[in-house]
Amino acid sequence: MKKLDLRHSAYKNLLAQFSTHLQVLNYSKDTVYNAENYLKEYLVYLQQQDIELSEQRDLTAYFEYLKTRTNHRTDGGLSLNSLHKHKSILKLFYDFLEHTQNHQRIEFPLLAKPKTHPKVLSLKEVESLFKVCDKSLLGKRNKAILALYYGLGLRKGEAVQLSIVDVDFEKEEVFIAQSKTSQQRIVPMSEHVKTILEDYVFNVREKLVPQDKSTMSLLVTEHGKAMSGETAVYTLKKLLLEAKIKTPASLHTLRHSIATHLLQSGMKLESIALFLGHKSLDSTQIYTHLTTLENGL
Repeated sequence: MKKLDLRHSAYKNLLAQFSTHLQVLNYSKDTVYNAENYLKEYLVYLQQQDIELSEQRDLTAYFEYLKTRTNHRTDGGLSLNSLHKHKSILKLFYDFLEHTQNHQRIEFPLLAKPKTHPKVLSLKEVESLFKVCDKSLLGKRNKAILALYYGLGLRKGEAVQLSIVDVDFEKEEVFIAQSKTSQQRIVPMSEHVKTILEDYVFNVREKLVPQDKSTMSLLVTEHGKAMSGETAVYTLKKLLLEAKIKTPASLHTLRHSIATHLLQSGMKLESIALFLGHKSLDSTQIYTHLTTLENGL
């Protein structure tokens, strides 16, 4: 981003306070860094337009400016996704002002939905997937696959790389040692997920794994071997057919789905980012279009 000259001392202090506020809330370093840049650009805009922050009531003009200014990193203008990122940060900023300075609510412009967004399954479709898993050994194993990819929101590689020792039923959490971001994390289990995984581990897995072919892998095939990502994909395709779900879906769709459903239930975006193992809140913001854009927020 180009160097922005923020001369207004009050704005500098406000920028520092907002940055500290995000750090206290445990936002990632990348998110705080991006938030500082987005907010600084906004404050410089107010400074250049000689507009007092306290007098600002509508952000329509600012977003018109963003739509027409050139992208500082690539040729052309700002993408729709970038505009949504600016909007998300400014929403956080004005929420901060509302709670710390009693600043009144401000009007945000409506933005078009991003051209590309993750496909998700509805709650009813997810329930249908779980229902087609019968009480057979493989049926319970398949339900465990759904619990990992939907209930815990794991990536394809994360679930199949899990070891039996990574699941702690006493603490109700799963330890992710290997991830796309190269960062370890702990994912909490809901009571429903815990029940499914306990049933699989203690009543199913040991019957599928022959004593002479023991494996530490949590997910195993019907022959007792460590499950591959391809086998997990194939299993989901079978379940989708059995559930008569026509929505195109992959293992990652289950991850997108739980993220969207958690957001719709009221969970904070930062909590969802931690749950998914995102390094930056920016990666999580893509889900907001399903719950906030229709309301014009």
